[in-house]
Amino acid sequence: MSDCAVGVSNMATAKANHLPALALNVIRPALVEAKLLTDKHARDAVYVVTLTEELRSIEEKIAAMEEALQLVLQQEDALAQEKASRTPQNGPDANWIRAKSSELSRRLRRIEQSAKSE
Repeated sequence: MSDCAVGVSNMATAKANHLPALALNVIRPALVEAKLLTDKHARDAVYVVTLTEELRSIEEKIAAMEEALQLVLQQEDALAQEKASRTPQNGPDANWIRAKSSELSRRLRRIEQSAKSE
């Protein structure tokens, strides 16, 4: 393995080791906020766009953690993930945001369980 690959591997492991702090301090509160999205807030276009961007950022972080921990998604999870990832044609709405938040919460729980068992 090259020095670069070892460095990347060590960085991924370090990131995975900091999972509890990241999950508790950053990701969980954002997912809870998304799940509690009210219809009133859903009518605020700027709020919806901001929340959508935050969910996509969280999804990237979770994907990186899954890769670092070498988690294999089950087929049904992959299909659910693909379905939830699709943004409605007329833009994200409250239902999409809540569904995406639930999907990311499930993936985060799987990561946390995997990290505990290692």
